[in-house]
Amino acid sequence: MSEPITLELKAELAGLEQADQALDGFAARMAWPETTLFQLRLVLEEILMNVMAHGADGDRLPQVRLQIAQQGSLLVLEIADDGVAFDPLQAPVPDLDADLDDRPIGGLGVFLVRQLTDSVAYRREAGWNRLSVTKTVR
Repeated sequence: MSEPITLELKAELAGLEQADQALDGFAARMAWPETTLFQLRLVLEEILMNVMAHGADGDRLPQVRLQIAQQGSLLVLEIADDGVAFDPLQAPVPDLDADLDDRPIGGLGVFLVRQLTDSVAYRREAGWNRLSVTKTVR
């Protein structure tokens, strides 16, 4: 197993930039293909943007803990935040065949995360949202 990267950051743009830099460094160390890095950057940014947009409780920004680890070809991203409880996996699957005017706003980000990864799991534990994402790196 590779040495995992663990970050503590705030759910704000500076934190998103730190997360992107950590992912880029890990990808370089593990020699990921550019396509894999692009897909995982989208996944990580979508998840963190959701925490930033929906996780605040009043004026307090959520804390985020990010862990990036890889064993063989299996990558695991663990994203935890102490924001408002929210299970993104409960979001309905968007109707991609519906006319744009008939679609509700939102929901495509979670769909994208599911499409670009092998598995996504959520749990709420000790006041923290915990999202685990896995992907086979080829």
